[in-house]
Amino acid sequence: MEEKPNRGFGYWFTNVFWYHYGKIAILVVVLAIIAVWLTVDALHKEKYDLNLVVAANGPVADANAEALHAALMKEAVDVNGDGKVLINIQTIDLSDPENLEGNQQRLMLYLALPEYTLFLLDEDRSSLFCGKEDTFQPLANYGIRTDDPTGLRIYVGDKPLMRDLGGFAYYASISDWTVSGKGSKAMTQAGVNALQLILNTEE
Repeated sequence: MEEKPNRGFGYWFTNVFWYHYGKIAILVVVLAIIAVWLTVDALHKEKYDLNLVVAANGPVADANAEALHAALMKEAVDVNGDGKVLINIQTIDLSDPENLEGNQQRLMLYLALPEYTLFLLDEDRSSLFCGKEDTFQPLANYGIRTDDPTGLRIYVGDKPLMRDLGGFAYYASISDWTVSGKGSKAMTQAGVNALQLILNTEE
């Protein structure tokens, strides 16, 4: 009587499992790797206590924001309770022809993120977004008086802490997502505190 060959695990894996489930297995492995990567990235991602954007139709480098960053750090508090005080200032040059579309998309992205609460925009961008509904909130809601007809922005281009940021006619606005049930009151207050510091810092 002829014995059946012992085909073993290798035969089963190649001709049964891999034949029927190979593509699914690859997909599961790839998804598992992505999930692990995202988890590790989230655990190591810095959590900022204040996020603000400086955007103008001209060159604005991160180095130009050092004086502003240093001044804000003196008054900033640990909003998220992680034992560190971190401030994130994003600078955007909206005149850069090589990155025009990308920088415009960056600005739109920050406007859509609840953690970004203070925006320092040149006159053109400020006028544009203050003309759109629900982008910024009335500054009077935060005890800040402005003569601007929109009530949504205040001129800060002449303030000492803005001096190194290219000499543009900057206006400040507050983005407060708590009005729609999102965001954080503490993060919004951090943006308000930063704006008040910019307004009140003397020479």
